[in-house]
Amino acid sequence: MFAQLVSTYHLHPIVDHFTIALLTFGIAAEILAAAAILFFRNSPLASAWSIKLQSTSLMLMIGGAAASVLSYFSGDVEADRLWDTMSPAAQQILASSDGAAAYLSHAVLGQYLMYAFLILAAWRVMLELSSLVARTRIAFVMVAVVAAGALLYQGKTGGELVYEHGVGASHATGSSSAANAADGSAHPE
Repeated sequence: MFAQLVSTYHLHPIVDHFTIALLTFGIAAEILAAAAILFFRNSPLASAWSIKLQSTSLMLMIGGAAASVLSYFSGDVEADRLWDTMSPAAQQILASSDGAAAYLSHAVLGQYLMYAFLILAAWRVMLELSSLVARTRIAFVMVAVVAAGALLYQGKTGGELVYEHGVGASHATGSSSAANAADGSAHPE
């Protein structure tokens, strides 16, 4: 049933965009909160904004981590469904078997990122609940920035699969171009 939903409604790209946006902006909010505290330590306005940004970061990180789980599982379903239609070059991007490149393949990195963002979300929650863990906020921000970089790379490889290799893209555009040419409405190139 889940595979049918993913295929019918093209859920993988939809969920992926939410995952990237929620997590990227959650990490950005955390960075801005830290900067407000660092640069405007004695300002009550900066302190209030920092608290609001930290609350925003918390909600975005939790939502983004949940979305990362859906991204991983919907991507796994899509990979299984489309594998036989992919070119060998696209298959290498999706699931490389070449040494170190295997760790950066789209599928493997997706699984690592799901776990990483679940851990980061739990860490972010603990920053709120424990004054002892709150001392690790700078470490959290540094790890989150690295994870965000990996997430953006993950989005790049997904874009390559779709836009350079046509994975999952409909080939109906050729028939609509032919129909437009037949009725004289084709646009010159």
